[in-house]
Amino acid sequence: MADLRVKLGSLELQNPVIISSGHFTRTGKDIKKCDGYGAGAIILKSAFLEKEYEMVVKPYAPGLFPDARAELHSTGDGYLTICGLSPIPVETWAQWFKENIRSIKTPVIASIMAVTVEGYAKAAKMLQEAGAQAIEILLACPLPFLQPYPCVGGASFNSQMVRDVCSEVRKTVDIPIGVKLMFNFLDPSPMKIPREIGLDWVTSCIAIPAAPGIRLDQVEPSIPASVFLSGSKAAKHLNFVSLLNLKDQCKDIHISATGGAQGWRDVVEYIMYGASSVQIQTLFLQKGLGIIKGMKKEISAYMDSKRFASIEEMKGVIFPKLITFDEAISTYAQTKGKVVASVNLGKCMGCGFCEDLCNWDALKVTDERLDILTENCEGCGVCVCACPEEALRLDNVELIRKLARA
Repeated sequence: MADLRVKLGSLELQNPVIISSGHFTRTGKDIKKCDGYGAGAIILKSAFLEKEYEMVVKPYAPGLFPDARAELHSTGDGYLTICGLSPIPVETWAQWFKENIRSIKTPVIASIMAVTVEGYAKAAKMLQEAGAQAIEILLACPLPFLQPYPCVGGASFNSQMVRDVCSEVRKTVDIPIGVKLMFNFLDPSPMKIPREIGLDWVTSCIAIPAAPGIRLDQVEPSIPASVFLSGSKAAKHLNFVSLLNLKDQCKDIHISATGGAQGWRDVVEYIMYGASSVQIQTLFLQKGLGIIKGMKKEISAYMDSKRFASIEEMKGVIFPKLITFDEAISTYAQTKGKVVASVNLGKCMGCGFCEDLCNWDALKVTDERLDILTENCEGCGVCVCACPEEALRLDNVELIRKLARA
């Protein structure tokens, strides 16, 4: 049976499915609830020191910080959200750790934010002394009210800030430390820093800004306001690009991916792209934490079927099978007439939809029968994507990589 265990620095997780920082982890009561579902780890909702939070958002009650009403709205595959922060400060979390952590079976990772480098270090030290098992530094939260503070608002895109904060926290505590960063397509260099300065993991995420949809019958927004789109499957493919940029590091540092997981298959895909763990929140809001048990079972069964003995063995397995855009284009002449569409006539209804889409006059429907003129087919795949009966496929796609690497 496949071994699902992964290492997060000196911390061993029983499996790679992590309940991410979010709605399920806002308070100590929430953590106790999460503890019963068998996740690999639980990450607290991100918290400030009380005095630093007061610099950013004025509390409406002592020790309790404001949150948005109508915070979540479903878009089908994800949620529009006005994500908030922990309703309690670091000081209160520290007290919770002292009183409760010994009774929690699942590894609990604290998540910290600060408006100063010193604030990050102070919060990390306080939580370590209180019994936190690991700490994730959040430098990936572009909430509007955080933008004026370079230590937190846009810190992911500032290499020097990433280095300063992570280095100071690393010097201050000796428990496992990770940092959550947004991937910047124009400058991926901040993602290299965690390994350089000896952190135990890096969490890669993508923030997708989003505005509300409209209820057309009422000419009203679906919710009054939103900031991000969370959980959408689109985030997964954006994160794959981030993981590709980290492929040279995945054997040296634990990479945790977050965003867009819709089920166990996405967890496996992330691991094949080099992640060691996957942080999930929206999926659990949609389907409940009870699905974790089934996800672990399916991941294990898949690994057994493909003879992957461990997560480490499966990690990054897809990299050698990917080629670049330039490599794909270079095979154009050699694949003409070979990478072409083919039809399963048992499924084809002869509707003619594909014929209308084809720019190359390669598809002809006569008497509800589809014929493919392979000499005209350019192998673009648009007909395959659009067929309502899934009766079409592209043949010989594997030839592209074979020729590119010849």
